[in-house]
Amino acid sequence: MEYFIKGLSKADHKFEKDANDGFSDINIFEALDVEEKENYHSKFIAYLVDIEKGHYQKNFAKIFLEKLGKSLKNTKFENLNVEDIKSIETEACVKDNRRIDILITFKDKRYIIIENKIYAKDQKNQLKDYISFIRKNIKDVNDCYKNILTIYLHQDADINPSYYSLGGFTIKENLIKDKNENIMSYYLKMDYMWIKEWICQCIKIYEKKSIKNQKFSSDIQNIIFTLKQYKDILQWYITNEYIQRDDVLEFVFSKDIKTKMKNLNNAMILYRYSKNKSELKNLKEEDYKKAKNIIQYKWNSICKTILEEFFDNFEQMEIKISDIIFLANKIEENRANRGVLVFYPKDYKNESLYPCIYLYFQKSRYDTFGLTFEISNDGEDEKYKQCLELFKDIKKENVKKYKDHYYCDKLINNQKLEGEYAFIYWLIENENHVKDFIQILNDFFEKELVKEAYKGIVNVLNS
Repeated sequence: MEYFIKGLSKADHKFEKDANDGFSDINIFEALDVEEKENYHSKFIAYLVDIEKGHYQKNFAKIFLEKLGKSLKNTKFENLNVEDIKSIETEACVKDNRRIDILITFKDKRYIIIENKIYAKDQKNQLKDYISFIRKNIKDVNDCYKNILTIYLHQDADINPSYYSLGGFTIKENLIKDKNENIMSYYLKMDYMWIKEWICQCIKIYEKKSIKNQKFSSDIQNIIFTLKQYKDILQWYITNEYIQRDDVLEFVFSKDIKTKMKNLNNAMILYRYSKNKSELKNLKEEDYKKAKNIIQYKWNSICKTILEEFFDNFEQMEIKISDIIFLANKIEENRANRGVLVFYPKDYKNESLYPCIYLYFQKSRYDTFGLTFEISNDGEDEKYKQCLELFKDIKKENVKKYKDHYYCDKLINNQKLEGEYAFIYWLIENENHVKDFIQILNDFFEKELVKEAYKGIVNVLNS
């Protein structure tokens, strides 16, 4: 503990000095808590491309369109001009309240559909409906597919729209075709590194302008600042380029695994207990108070980093639960106080209707965590209603029914998994927390009510 406190104090002193000298990670997008919400990313991208907005700049759109054109040689989208843009909409309604994330309409009836995916799963017939809707607007144009470009914007450069989203359409090279091999639209896969590169190109232009043009220096600096703020958010949250810049957190989360586990345990003890705890008794009062203040100040950041690392363990991992292979996905939902995980069978990866298990927290400070079992659906249909009937109003093995799902928050007989920061304490103290959590998932899935519901759902879906 003494070694930890010395290192903590040294890291904090360096951090304080740098902060006093001007170091900061201040970011307006992060302050507004929109850094991972895809509709806000769509709005900001559309805002920059739309020359009618209050930024008065054409360069954002010009670079965007030029960059697009390089990937669309020998098509009607190779030489796009800013002046040809008629309108740019976000959440453009097409039918049945279905909305295109970004729709760029050109004066000559050319259209760019941008479907933006950060954490959301594909929805049933999503891209098919978007393309079909646009085609109706240009049905009088010969080879109307040549006037439609569908862009799939995703965090991962290797992920394309699911068969489920395409609704029977297929992607072949840079074309989307229907089941009869008729061409429906041009196709372009885009990731957020593409977006970041575009933002960086814009920044370079305005940095040059700031040197040459002193008259509008303040305005140009505002442009540069705003673009850099967004670039930082992309690096921190979307493109996985984040590098820890906080000296205290960098010290606590040492690259050496054993050191990191010791540091986290010491940090938890400092935060959780008073000086009568055996590990703290021999510390000088001044050192103890200073160290405790540092940990209390950094505690929420420590918790967030611990949880992010825990979530990251499940990315791309195939998890065996009761002889069924599950995949995990981190999602953001309004019903949860923190980002949650959803686990769904691999066999249903590209389906709209699928059984799944959610990890959730009951309160904002990672209090008692729980699991739910439910049937997830992107649009109600007859099979969905049949599945809901399988959830019975009975309580067995601490499994309870609430509305359309089963849940259990008494997952293990351990008082450390109850109360404020219970889940964080468990992750710190349990070196095998990934393996043990998979066992908790398995135990929950093996409960009689959950297993019966799963079997019933599979029968309905397979019918």
